[in-house]
Amino acid sequence: MRTNDQDDEPERGAARDADAVQVLHRQALILDCFSRGQPRLRASDVRAATDLPATTVARILRSLVQENLLARTGDFYSIGLRVMAWSAAATAGSDLIEAAKPVVTELRDRTGESSIVYVRQGGSRVAVLISHSEQSIIYQGRVGQIQPLNAGGAGKVFMAYDPEALRAALDAGLTAYTTNTIVSRERLEDDLRETRSRGWAYAPEERERGLSSMAAPVTDAHGTLVGALAIGAPTFRLSLESAARHAPTLVDCAKAISQQLL
Repeated sequence: MRTNDQDDEPERGAARDADAVQVLHRQALILDCFSRGQPRLRASDVRAATDLPATTVARILRSLVQENLLARTGDFYSIGLRVMAWSAAATAGSDLIEAAKPVVTELRDRTGESSIVYVRQGGSRVAVLISHSEQSIIYQGRVGQIQPLNAGGAGKVFMAYDPEALRAALDAGLTAYTTNTIVSRERLEDDLRETRSRGWAYAPEERERGLSSMAAPVTDAHGTLVGALAIGAPTFRLSLESAARHAPTLVDCAKAISQQLL
């Protein structure tokens, strides 16, 4: 014999499912507010864009931050590391990654150092392809890793060749990660001019002591910057003099990827 509670269970289950779908819909609605043109938003901006009640927006923003789907800095929210990692995985099927795969391995073999392809996401850069050095002491990264624009060779490439990237980095603030990180806008612009002049960037221990990097631009058929090809290594193997020796190989490999995108 069925009880009234048993009779009501399908209706309660359907109601729970409907509630879950509504929550997911509202979360997606809020995440959709963030874009390349609007990477950082206040709660009030999200309320205005979604027409959701203030209490609902506050609750969902709190939940998204807890899950690393959004990051909060002061009053501003931006896309979180978890979404960046998903984006990197989605990018793995792109023309850039397919074109870069054999070249990144070649660069690793010719230089003996870890080779990485980065793409830009707002004020950050994301590693989308890595071929690690086979030496015992190496730069160790991972696909989906989020790093700042203002510290590192790849970040300098984005800032040097993409004015929007430079604006994003300046808006985010030139944070010092080591004593070598450039935190002066004037010094940074001088460094970026030098990067454009020689066609590659060098960053000596700007993000982490003991590690240095260099990078060159990768462009598409329209000449638009789409990525940065980088080498990361311990500083004792990647001094400025060593970087200068690797530069022709690095630039040739970046051009080879660009050629595949024509």
